[in-house]
Amino acid sequence: MLTVREVVRRRPVAWFFAVSFVLNVAVIATLLFSGAGGTLETAIEAVWGGQQRTDFVSALRLAVEAPQAIPGIVLSILQPLTPDIAAFAVAGIAFGLGGIGGVVALVRRYRFWSVDVGRRRGLRVWGLMLLSFLAMSLSTAALNHLFAPPGSFEWVRTPLLSWAFPLALLASIFLDIGGVTEETGWRGFAQPLLQERMTPLAASSIVGLLWGVWHLPARPDILTGAYGMWGGVTLLAILVARFLFLSVVMAYFYNRVGGSTIIAIAMHGLHNDSVFLQGRIDAEGLGPYMTSELTLLAPILVVACVLLVASGRRLGLRSTTGKTTG
Repeated sequence: MLTVREVVRRRPVAWFFAVSFVLNVAVIATLLFSGAGGTLETAIEAVWGGQQRTDFVSALRLAVEAPQAIPGIVLSILQPLTPDIAAFAVAGIAFGLGGIGGVVALVRRYRFWSVDVGRRRGLRVWGLMLLSFLAMSLSTAALNHLFAPPGSFEWVRTPLLSWAFPLALLASIFLDIGGVTEETGWRGFAQPLLQERMTPLAASSIVGLLWGVWHLPARPDILTGAYGMWGGVTLLAILVARFLFLSVVMAYFYNRVGGSTIIAIAMHGLHNDSVFLQGRIDAEGLGPYMTSELTLLAPILVVACVLLVASGRRLGLRSTTGKTTG
């Protein structure tokens, strides 16, 4: 008879996703049905005028200014934490003596680059990553300006030349709630495991699809038919496509630095854009929502295609000869 460890070890990524998805649904249900979510939305509207901020610093400020929202804030942090909880649980059960080996492997990926890559090459990859993600955000802003319904797009005032902006940008990169709480699971755990038995392109595609599906319970408005059946299906397809192509882009830079959860956290934070370089579309309805999703997807798709042409299916993973593809 198979032990629990043997069962989990046979399909670690499947177990990781199943555990994270179940926990995710449980936390979202608690957030919705406890009333904590409504209280949180009211506090965000009162304090920030409805602008969603995704970093820990802003979450702390919101808790101080609106203490009644603390249960909602805690649950909204716990929800994206579910992939990391699942990753540590599955790694602890499936790998290493007493589970320690698997956990140590996860922790060792909290680095800026691997020893083999080195500081000089690592800094170049980080610089290229930052330029790529900032360019994608600014491209999204330009597309929003061009294609958003009249009067619905606004440039959020971002003091680019102030001392506060670099600090806010650093917070968005390294203290983004989604990045810090999710990426040990998606890139730190699932990506390298899948890359052991398939190409990085196939691995990143699977991770992207799982990542997109994992996000669906957090879109109850779509799932309950607020935009109609075909509108909802279209939005869900665009949403999953965005995570799929973003996963390809992130896998490339993750592999180029030798496997780094920290660079994955940074990319996740830049995409979430708590400094509002992308601007925002302030309008209700299917049209504005679909426009905002498509303007996010388009630059990511372009960058993913460029990286695929440059690096092929290996997406920057070092070959057995020690050379880096792309």
